[in-house]
Amino acid sequence: MATIRLTITSRENRYIKEASKLLASRRFREQQGLFLVEGARLCQDAAQSGIRPLRLFTTPQGRERYPEILAQLELLTSESYDITPELAKKLSDTAAPQGIFAVCPIPQSSFSGFRAGGRYLLLNSLQDPGNIGAILRTAEAFALDGVLLSKDCPDLYSSKVLRAAMGGVFRVKAQVVLDVSAAIDGMRAQGILVYAAALHRNALPITQAPLKEGGAVIIGNEGSGLPEDLIEKCTAAVIIPMEGRAESLNAAVAAAIIAWEMRRGESVLENASTSNRV
Repeated sequence: MATIRLTITSRENRYIKEASKLLASRRFREQQGLFLVEGARLCQDAAQSGIRPLRLFTTPQGRERYPEILAQLELLTSESYDITPELAKKLSDTAAPQGIFAVCPIPQSSFSGFRAGGRYLLLNSLQDPGNIGAILRTAEAFALDGVLLSKDCPDLYSSKVLRAAMGGVFRVKAQVVLDVSAAIDGMRAQGILVYAAALHRNALPITQAPLKEGGAVIIGNEGSGLPEDLIEKCTAAVIIPMEGRAESLNAAVAAAIIAWEMRRGESVLENASTSNRV
């Protein structure tokens, strides 16, 4: 693919204004079917996951620091624009932009439904994009079969979720569900055990729930937890046994413990490379 390189210096350029709006607005991302990726590693992750950038923006510093990554990206797009460091700040919400940005199409969800013995997390009304990203990263690390999110969770393609997930957004089978209650009904109708992570009457310690045989766990809002009607729809409630005075765990930490419990003792973990990064 022949790449056309042009230079942009004006804040009023239509591509700069579009990219800036993609950074700031979930509604605009959904309307356009596009999102903005910032940073050399994330742009490379997106490309290696099969997402072809529509256009690239790079500063002289970015081009100098990441020539190999940029060369790979420019093979996938016909539009590459050199921009000034001042314009890079308009496209970034980090303190020190790396100087590489890509406008990419939002990929279709790879989630294809539930399967018997599958392992799933269902996130209900979480608020912190950092938690969403960290949970997606965990889901990838433990090869979970899917992550479902209620529609009021942070956008998968917001910059904070993308950074926290460290590329997991591009590889994890994630799906936004319009009706969490109906999703629980659908899983249970297919024989999938659904557990509510909640301090509730008759809650089982998570080590006693048969999660290694598959199932789904629903995790609730960081402040208020899960509503009673969703807990009642589940097979049972589970808790993570704790000592000390802490009343609860961060949602992302709880998800990591749950994911570990789902895969504990399996060869997929026992045979994992010790070179994997923590």
